Amino acid sequence: PMMIEGAEPHHQYCRNFLGRVLAYAAALIPDVTGTPQDIDDAMKMGFNWIRGPFEMIDALGADVVIKLAQDAGCTIPQALQTSADHGPFYQVQEGTLMVRNFDQTASQLKPVQLPDGTERFSLTRRTLTPIASNRAASLWSLPGGLRLVEFHSKANALTGESMAIVRQAAEDHGTGILIHNDAQHFSAGVDLNRFADFIAREAWGEMDAFLNDFQQAVAALKYCPVPVVGAPSGLSLGGGFEVLLHCDRLLTHANSVLGLVESGVGVVPGGGGVKTTYQRWFEATGDAETAAWETWMQIGYGKTGESPEQATKLRYFRPGHDETVMNRDKLITRASAMIRDMAPGYTPPEPPKMTLPGQAIFAKMDAFMADGLAKGWFKPHNKTTAMEIATIVVNTSSDAPLEVTEQDMFDRERAAFLRLAKTPETKGWINAMLSGAAIE
Repeated sequence: PMMIEGAEPHHQYCRNFLGRVLAYAAALIPDVTGTPQDIDDAMKMGFNWIRGPFEMIDALGADVVIKLAQDAGCTIPQALQTSADHGPFYQVQEGTLMVRNFDQTASQLKPVQLPDGTERFSLTRRTLTPIASNRAASLWSLPGGLRLVEFHSKANALTGESMAIVRQAAEDHGTGILIHNDAQHFSAGVDLNRFADFIAREAWGEMDAFLNDFQQAVAALKYCPVPVVGAPSGLSLGGGFEVLLHCDRLLTHANSVLGLVESGVGVVPGGGGVKTTYQRWFEATGDAETAAWETWMQIGYGKTGESPEQATKLRYFRPGHDETVMNRDKLITRASAMIRDMAPGYTPPEPPKMTLPGQAIFAKMDAFMADGLAKGWFKPHNKTTAMEIATIVVNTSSDAPLEVTEQDMFDRERAAFLRLAKTPETKGWINAMLSGAAIE
């Protein structure tokens, strides 16, 4: 509605555009196809639309679209008039999602059809009632006692409400948990507006509590007594990816981009991202200094895996453990099968034991940043941010290695995050990101 309500030129453009496009789509019925679903599917699968044109008509209301089409000088197609007279193109009847089908003389409602082994949660959810829901996320029950956590805020940015649903899923876990949504992108990360507000008010205690709640929510997810599978598509960045890092396994769509990008706005991953990245490098190499250096480099640079192969190099994707599908409509069915396969005899993972290297490597990191700063590779605050990342993965108080628990690593992340948040540079970078300005 915000796109078409108003008197500015861009509102008029949107009204004219939508009126023409949606009227054209409706005019294809029934000569091109008898079912609006065919056209909706073509636009979603072929052109990456989030909603098909007939789903848009239902969302706006057929009467509204008819007015838009009339104002744009379009003839009103019979299919559009039928929807205005007899109800939406998609309707739920007795728990089944139906779609209006047309022939040359009449229309009737028939069940929505998808190929075997495929499911779209944007369709399935219309036949369900959530167990719990708020503005940012919902918890759903699926067949077989499975639970599905869906983020649905703007850009699926995570808030305290998002994490409350994650925490509730860990408690009301059913036979397994699926983390998934049917949006274009899984999650752009934690809502930066929240941190901008904390910083503006210097509400450091509230910021620490927010980060701690996030950490405890993902820890509850990790250690709940049933399998947890993350099934993302599109961007899974920052805090969104930290949720996925605490799943037992991932089933990613082939277009998924995975990574921790917080350093780009002058903070560190504060929801277990540094911890888990270090843990995976430590387990892979058996060497604390190598694990610390690799973790520091990829989080400092905000590296992302834009394919399973790239994500594998970052230890964000584990071949033979995590899986990929080419068709995003297969995410739910395959992820559900993975959970069922894991369920017999499932036990939660053991809390990790990690060893951080002594402070000698901290000096190497500092020298690397100083050299890059002198050569113009970095801004001064890049160095500040990088050295705070180093405080998480290095024992900066001694040359001796340091044994740490998972909670110790959580605490180190929060402490580094708060120190950076108190700097004017980080405040400026976050505000610049939110306003679309260049980061100085």
